[in-house]
Amino acid sequence: MRVVRWSALRSRIGPTDCAEAARATVAAGLTWQTCTTLLHTPDPYAGAVAALLIVETTVVRTASAALRYGSGCLFGLLVAVPGALYVQPAMAGLALVVLASVLLARREFLGHYGLHVPTTALITFALVRGRHPGELASHLAEIVLGIAFGLACSALLFPAVRVRSAERALEELRGLVARYLDGLADAVVRHEPPREVLGTDWEQDLDTALERARTEVDEAHESMRWNVRPTARRRHWHLDRRVLRTLSDVARQLTATGRLLDAQPAAAGAGPAFAQPYARLLRTTALCAYACRGGRPHPALPAARQALTRLGATACDRQAATAEGGRLIRPLESALSCLSAPAPAPPVRTRRLTGAPARARRLSRALHPRLRR
Repeated sequence: MRVVRWSALRSRIGPTDCAEAARATVAAGLTWQTCTTLLHTPDPYAGAVAALLIVETTVVRTASAALRYGSGCLFGLLVAVPGALYVQPAMAGLALVVLASVLLARREFLGHYGLHVPTTALITFALVRGRHPGELASHLAEIVLGIAFGLACSALLFPAVRVRSAERALEELRGLVARYLDGLADAVVRHEPPREVLGTDWEQDLDTALERARTEVDEAHESMRWNVRPTARRRHWHLDRRVLRTLSDVARQLTATGRLLDAQPAAAGAGPAFAQPYARLLRTTALCAYACRGGRPHPALPAARQALTRLGATACDRQAATAEGGRLIRPLESALSCLSAPAPAPPVRTRRLTGAPARARRLSRALHPRLRR
């Protein structure tokens, strides 16, 4: 039983969480040691707490947390100093400081770091009122050192590159879209509603996979911003947002097709002359969607679009299938158009010719001859 609980705990705590905890621990330890050495503070809790609180998963989030934490402390300082020096009696000054700091703490910009506005304000009010400027300066210096060490450890101590989770989410989305397109083809051939073939929750599952892919891709791009690791620069184009937009558009057209078939299960049943080619086109679209990985479009796409055009012309010739056949063809045509757009290529970095081999320099001179007088 203990082994099962330990394995479940390990599955919940991933390597990213362990790395974040390690960075926060190192930042807090460095802050504590630096404060005791330079500031001669016996117990620098304020600096260690600041270092622990601002360290996040990515460098961008750490910088944002540091900005909000520092802003909260600064607002508390600016509110408390005038109240402690110029408001009499002390109880009125304390009430004014608490009221102003609590109102500032509720600003959306600070988030949950707004708690540090009244905290810093009360500490500052007590130290200023008690005539302890040295302790106040030491307290503020601890916070500054904690923020600095938190930023440094987050940026330099193996910053996270959350690429694999985004790739897995995109792969899951591709597989789900392809499987549901193939399931729609089976529903067309059997003349059954898609809910009987794919299940009643297939649209909800597709929406969940889309939301997860968007979240993971956004977090991956965020983890690569301001990241000094070479992995962040090498793997940038494996997570192109245009691939995600293409899959989102295909999923939207897939949902529209499924709803049409749910409303009219026999809509594709304008005879085998329409149902069989339409089912083959759905399976070809599933293959192309699964191959959507940021490179060139699938080779079968041009032929599929031509076949879809011929199928639309055939459906229009038949009076019974004009309306329903046209409604089924339009979402599929939109999906194929989305899959046909190639993803942008990564920019080519030009290198300077300084230190290049002699052959490259001779080639450059041949391409750009000097003008003779």
